[in-house]
Amino acid sequence: MDKNVCAYYRTSSNTNVGNDKDSKKRQQHSVKTYTQSKGLNVVNEFYDKGVSGTLDVLNRPSFMEMLNYCEENKISTIVFESADRLSRDLIIMETGFQYLTSKGYKLISVSSPDSFIEDTPTSTMIRQVLGVISQFEKSNLVLKLKGARDRKSKLNKSKGIIDRNGNGKCAGKKRLSEKHPVLSKMVVNYRKMIDTKTHQPLSYRTISRRLKEEDNLVVSHNTVHRILDDVVFMKKEDRNRRRRKRIETA
Repeated sequence: MDKNVCAYYRTSSNTNVGNDKDSKKRQQHSVKTYTQSKGLNVVNEFYDKGVSGTLDVLNRPSFMEMLNYCEENKISTIVFESADRLSRDLIIMETGFQYLTSKGYKLISVSSPDSFIEDTPTSTMIRQVLGVISQFEKSNLVLKLKGARDRKSKLNKSKGIIDRNGNGKCAGKKRLSEKHPVLSKMVVNYRKMIDTKTHQPLSYRTISRRLKEEDNLVVSHNTVHRILDDVVFMKKEDRNRRRRKRIETA
């Protein structure tokens, strides 16, 4: 085996990306410990941030960058922490594995090296079992998160904290106007202006055009509409919250 290898890391959620997060550091430590023990030299590292494990490997930006680098630099071995870093979907994992090995790549999963290196019925079984476990863990996590969101939504609805559809608002799920407060303020200010021809507030299309011409911002008229709807709804929600608070303290 060639001593020069590339390391691949992947983190599904953007909330787990950053210098203060553990995901990449954990993966790097696992790969470093393994490669040093085997006398392998990691010549480059590639990291897909906020990329789902159910996405085909050939549609991942950093993974494709890695394959191009490997081809240009005659690297044939890719090392990663565990099977779920390659994929959390059994079919995608097997399809990716078959494609990469057909191109001459050797894949090493640090947690179970032989399952990707050896071409035996046993290693194939182990690899596929790992794929099934990864897929199960992904599905189970999605189910738990949905349950948590549903409980939070139900609780918030009972408190009158609702979204624009009348459902309980989940914490962390921000409206468009909350995500872009500066842009929202600009849109609202434009909406307060009066069109000299129609003597009406500026239309959504006019606001969109002026944002581009005067502020160098490309914002569609549909987005302008959504922002203004959000602002109106949030004001209404705030009034209702203050009214409920007065009733509760009366």
